[in-house]
Amino acid sequence: MNPVYPQTVCSRVREQVSLELDGEVSQLEQRMLEAHLERCPRCAAYAADVRDFTDRMRSAPHAFMQRPVVVRRRSPLTAIRLQAGVAAAFALAALGLGTQLAAVPEQSSSLTRFEGEPSLSPSRAVIEQEQAILRVVKAGRPLPPRGSVI
Repeated sequence: MNPVYPQTVCSRVREQVSLELDGEVSQLEQRMLEAHLERCPRCAAYAADVRDFTDRMRSAPHAFMQRPVVVRRRSPLTAIRLQAGVAAAFALAALGLGTQLAAVPEQSSSLTRFEGEPSLSPSRAVIEQEQAILRVVKAGRPLPPRGSVI
């Protein structure tokens, strides 16, 4: 016989003991539970302990609290921080796009820019500008005031 099998059966029976106390087992499950408890002294002792504890808890007088228990909801600051982070990401993306467009010299046709071998890398000046912005703008920190020297 597999040594894991009795442990699995016993763990299921122990779950059913609690269900039995709440009247949530069928007649078949009730009979199987009783048969197992007759054969297994460890599960029978467990069932007796659980039944005794449950009976004592259910028969104990109700205690009244001096102060009510208040469950506080999570702070709405989490949503505000998320919105601020998304707004900062969009601002950085717009700033990056603006600097990219400003760095490209105007040409007579927008298609002439893509003639020849296209370059997908931004210019060194654009990279340096974005890195300077990222050194100043950190997630969770407010932006510096307008007009201040970064």
